[in-house]
Amino acid sequence: MNGVTYDALVIGAGFAGLTAARDLAKDGKKVLIVEARDRIGGRAWYRLFADTNFSIELGGNWIDIDGNVALMAEVERYGVHLSTSPQAENHVSRLDGVLSHAACPITEDEQRALEHLSQQVLVDVRRIDSALPLDQQDVADLDVPLDSYLDGFGLAARVRELVGAWIRENTGCHESQISALHLMSWIPNLNNSVLALGHTPTHRFAAGTIDLLRRMLDDSGAELRLSTPVVAVTQSAEHVEVRTQGGEILRARGAVIALPLNCLTDVSFTPALSQAKTAGAAIGQAGAAKKLWALVTDLPPKLLGVGGHDEPIDVFFTDFPADETGLGGDLVVGFSTQERPLDILDREDMEVAMRRYVPEAGVVKVDGHDWLADPYAKGTWCAAPAGLLSKYASALEATEGRLVFAGSDIAHAFRGWMEGAVATGATAAGRLSAILAQR
Repeated sequence: MNGVTYDALVIGAGFAGLTAARDLAKDGKKVLIVEARDRIGGRAWYRLFADTNFSIELGGNWIDIDGNVALMAEVERYGVHLSTSPQAENHVSRLDGVLSHAACPITEDEQRALEHLSQQVLVDVRRIDSALPLDQQDVADLDVPLDSYLDGFGLAARVRELVGAWIRENTGCHESQISALHLMSWIPNLNNSVLALGHTPTHRFAAGTIDLLRRMLDDSGAELRLSTPVVAVTQSAEHVEVRTQGGEILRARGAVIALPLNCLTDVSFTPALSQAKTAGAAIGQAGAAKKLWALVTDLPPKLLGVGGHDEPIDVFFTDFPADETGLGGDLVVGFSTQERPLDILDREDMEVAMRRYVPEAGVVKVDGHDWLADPYAKGTWCAAPAGLLSKYASALEATEGRLVFAGSDIAHAFRGWMEGAVATGATAAGRLSAILAQR
């Protein structure tokens, strides 16, 4: 294998890497995909729940069928079937110490304040062009901690807690850890609706993300090597050499680096990557959600729950009712953040958390994955901290010699979404094809 030369090496077999590999192969290139894990999918992982025969998504999950244009094009290309999460029929919230079962847990005056907030935020959102890197736009004043940005609106405590829960569900981290600019950069592609961030997700892959991932891989015809971590990448004017953890050298005319941002510094690059890319990668991204799954009994049908920062869970909802699971209870999905002591893999801990909202709830089984401790993720979906995007957005996605870069963490629009991964994978393939055509 050491003497084999490929047209393109793709490092990483998530949505970005598989999109790039497929497009390069369709362009007539001989492609090798190298993946550190023993599976494809990256931060999308569809597998059985606990010790049952029912499957869940531990990572990437839902699709915005209107805004996720690149992802929906893949869905339609392969005829992938979608399903929907159930719409909530019952509600529970704990905000600012108040337990409520109202669908909208804030007063009419507070609703007006929330609408005013959305209108004011939209003024700033309209300054953002999601087609361009954010450091090429005059928006550095928005690249500040989101909690500081929100403090300027003087929101009532309950409204602030509701907004905070939405933010933490969407980003996987506390408002102090994320840039206001990052979250606002999604909104132009959500029909300019700030309040869309507070809507529970709906559409998902009927047979899991793996359904689309496998179809893309099969269509590519690319060679795939799993359980092959890459430790070093060396490039010359003519080719790229990749050294694996096992010491093997793989050669190609060019490479797509489709790694999570927080893993980029684990690879040694010769010559070194640009100072700006290196600096941006050193800052990294802050996404560290605890995505929880629990089999729960004695819940109100199709329940949606919301909690303030002092509660163990930000948002949870019935994703698969008992009559779908056949497991004797509802499968609930939810989100918490690292500063909470909640252990999502401890059944008793989860039961205590659920009973904060529904006292009679019983938790039978739990499941989840520690993405922060995962050496090939080092975090969940991208949550850019203040100061990253207004300085390094262009550098993070920039081509360097025969290396092109892809991944949801460096997308312009829908940074952190599967949509961003697919879009950057397609862009990377086009860039590498152009390089290979010239030299």
